[in-house]
Amino acid sequence: MGKLFFYSDQVSESPGNQRMDKMLFYGFDPNNIKIGYIPSTDDKERNYFQTKVNYYRQYGITDIRFFDLYEDFDSWQEEDLLSCEIIHLSAGNPIEFRAAIKKRRMENVLLQYFNKGGIIVGVSGGAVQLGKSANLFQLFIGGSSDGDLGTLNFVDFEFLPHFNRWNDDFKQSVLSYSESNGITVYAGNDGDGLIVNEGGKVEMIGDIVVIENKK
Repeated sequence: MGKLFFYSDQVSESPGNQRMDKMLFYGFDPNNIKIGYIPSTDDKERNYFQTKVNYYRQYGITDIRFFDLYEDFDSWQEEDLLSCEIIHLSAGNPIEFRAAIKKRRMENVLLQYFNKGGIIVGVSGGAVQLGKSANLFQLFIGGSSDGDLGTLNFVDFEFLPHFNRWNDDFKQSVLSYSESNGITVYAGNDGDGLIVNEGGKVEMIGDIVVIENKK
């Protein structure tokens, strides 16, 4: 199995993110790192992609490849994606992201990559994809959803990004959800995150709140 990096957000000036980045690139020569970027939404002008290109360039990484799940999807690029040292799942609506992943039948591709020791970075909604479900996002937007709330389910917990942005009422709803469903939630402020290593051990970086059923 590989490693998973859950970023609430990627904030260059955050000590937590700097620490995560250092661990992400440990043992690599930046000149030899290929990053496969998978967008959560249609990014025709590649504006969101360029933001991540700029982020990784500060570490001397320039080989960042755009793997589109939308209009420019090309299944022939899967082999190239699997050859990357890191796959980056972008921020965005995790329910829409899930739909795109399913439409292009990417679950098995990403599972194959992970099981062979690949490193996957998830940012915000991309990090939600690595957990058990997108139920917390649905809880946030309220109402019912016709979308698939499933995720890649690489770990047995859910990740809640942007914890510093949520009000007390929503945080109480998350606690009730956790207790009612027996689900452990790791909640991270922007600039913080967590790492799951090859053995499944969780390392919390920054101010991570663990919400779980204590009964």
